[in-house]
Amino acid sequence: MKAEIIARLDELAHQDVVLKDANEFNELVTEFYKLQEEEEHKWEVAKAERIEAGEKPEAIEKPVFESLQEFRRLSQLFKDKKKIEVNALKEIEKANYDKKKALIAAFTDLIQNEENIGKAIGRFKDIQESWKEVGAIPRDKRQDVQKEFSNLVESFRYNINIYKDIKDHDLNRNLKMKKDLIENLKALLKLEKIKEVEEKLHTYQEEWNNIGGTHQEEWEKIKDEYWSTVNAIYEKIHAFYQVRREEQAENLEKKKALIVKAQEFADNVPTDHKIWKKSTDAIIALQEEWKTIGYGPKEENNKVWKEFRGVCNVFFDKKKEFYGERNQEFDGIKEKKEALIAEVEALKDSNNWKEGTQKIIAVQKRWKELGSAGPKNENKLWKNFRSHIDHFFAAKDGFYEKADADGKENLDAKKKLIAQIEKYKPVKDPKKAVEKLKEFSTQFAEIGNVPFKEKDKIYKAYKTALDSKYDAIEMDADEKAQMLFGAKLDSLMGGPNQERNLDKERSFIRQKIGKLNAEIAKYETNMAFFANADESNPLFKSVIGNINKTKTEIDGLKAQLKMMNVAENASKKAAAEVETEAKEGEETEVNE
Repeated sequence: MKAEIIARLDELAHQDVVLKDANEFNELVTEFYKLQEEEEHKWEVAKAERIEAGEKPEAIEKPVFESLQEFRRLSQLFKDKKKIEVNALKEIEKANYDKKKALIAAFTDLIQNEENIGKAIGRFKDIQESWKEVGAIPRDKRQDVQKEFSNLVESFRYNINIYKDIKDHDLNRNLKMKKDLIENLKALLKLEKIKEVEEKLHTYQEEWNNIGGTHQEEWEKIKDEYWSTVNAIYEKIHAFYQVRREEQAENLEKKKALIVKAQEFADNVPTDHKIWKKSTDAIIALQEEWKTIGYGPKEENNKVWKEFRGVCNVFFDKKKEFYGERNQEFDGIKEKKEALIAEVEALKDSNNWKEGTQKIIAVQKRWKELGSAGPKNENKLWKNFRSHIDHFFAAKDGFYEKADADGKENLDAKKKLIAQIEKYKPVKDPKKAVEKLKEFSTQFAEIGNVPFKEKDKIYKAYKTALDSKYDAIEMDADEKAQMLFGAKLDSLMGGPNQERNLDKERSFIRQKIGKLNAEIAKYETNMAFFANADESNPLFKSVIGNINKTKTEIDGLKAQLKMMNVAENASKKAAAEVETEAKEGEETEVNE
C-alpha cells in the first residue's frame, strides 16, 4: 500500500502544475502517516513483548522504514511546488481583484454618465467580456465583488431601453435560467463535501452574473431567493470551518491531556515487573487513544505529536534501563540455581533416604530464598530442578511401598509376640524372668521391619508391655537398675531410629554425670568447713556419705555408657559381617 502511495506521489510531485491535485495529495499523506504509525506501533509493541520475554533491549534493532525518506522527499517537492503556485495564484488573484475593481469603476461611470444607448451597449459588452476574462480573485473578496458587479449589471439592464420583443424573450429565458440556477444552488446545501460546495458556488455565481436580466415584477422575488440561498451556502461553509476549528482545538486539548498522562508514567519510574507491565499497557493504551483523536490546528499538530512521542520515548528508555539491570540480576540467580540443580541431580539416585531427603529439603529452602530468575529462565530451571527431586522421591516412595508390603507379615508377628508378653507372668527367680524377657526382645528384633506408618505405634506397644514385666520382677535395687538398663538397651538396639535413640540416651547419661560431678564439687567445697572437725562429727560423716554415694552413682552411669559402646560396636560388627556375606553372595552369583 505504501509503495502505491509513493508511486502516486511521485506522479503528482513531478507534474508542472500541482495545486489542482492538492486534495488528493492531502488524502495520500494522511493515509501514509496512518500506515507509518501502525507499523511503528506494532514494532513498539513487539519490542515491549520481546523485552518482557527476557530478550536484551540492546539486541533489538529498530527497523529501517526505507519508504519514509522517499515519501518525505516527494512530499516536500509537492509542497514546494504548491507553495510556489499558491503564492503565484495569490498574486494573480490580487491582480484580478484590481482589474475587477477597475471594471466596476468603469461600469459605474458608464451607468451614471453614458447617454448614448449604442455606445452604452457596446461599452457594456466590452466590460462584460473583460469581466469574464478576468480570473479568480481572493475568496474573502469574492462575494462582495460579485454582488457589487451583479447589482451594476442589473441596474444597467433595467436602465437600458431595449427593444421590447427582444427584451421580453431574453427576460423570460433569463428568468428560467436563473430559477434553474437557484435550484442548483439549493442542492449545494445538501452536499457534504465543502471543497466541492465552494467550487460549485463560485461557478454558479459566475453563471448568474452572465445571465441577463428578467421581468421587473419577478426580479425582486428571484433576487431575494438567490441571495438568501447564496448567503445560506456561505453560512454553511463558514459553519463547517468554524466547527472544524473547534474540533481541532478540542482535539488539541485531548492530545495535550494524553501528554500529561504519559508524562506521569515517564516521571514515576516503577520498581518491579508487575508495575512496569501495568504502566506499559497504560502507555500503549494512550498511544491507541491518540490515534482515535483527529487532527488539531495545523500549526500545533506536529508540535504536540513530537512532544507526545518524546515523552513515550523517555518512558521506554527508562524501561529498557530497568530491564537491563533486572536481567543482570536474573542471570546471577540463574547461575546459583543451576548449581542447586547440579546438587539435586547428584542426589537423585541416592538410596540413603534419610540423608538424601534432608539434603534435598535444605536445597529446596535455598532455592526459595534465591527468588525468581526471571520469566525467561525460571520455568525452565524449575522444571529441571523439580524433575530430579521427583525422581528421588518417586524412588523413595517405591522403596517404602515395597517395604510396607513386605512388612505386613512382620507386623502380624510382632502383634502376636506383644500379646504373649502381655500374658506372660514373671517367675520368682529374677534371672530366669530376665532371660525370658530378653528372649522376647530377641524375638522382636529378629522379626524384621514392619510398614513405615506402623513402626512407632507397634514399638511403643512392645516397649510398654516389656517395661511392665521388668517392673514386676523382684530383685536388688542396683542389680535391677543395671538389669533394667540392659533391657532398655536391648529395646533401643532393636527399635526404630536406633542411632538417634542411642545418641539421645548417651547424651542424657552424660548430662546426668555432669550434674553429679557438680554435686561432688559442691560437697567437697563444704568439706572446708570441717577442717578441724572430728570424723565422728555427724555432719562430716553425712557429707562423706553423700560424696561416696554420688561417686557410686557416677560409676553406675559410666558402666551404662560402656554397655552402650560394647552393644553398639557389636551391632556394627554384625552388620558389617552381614554386608560382607551379601557382597560375597552377589559376586558368587555374578561368577556363576
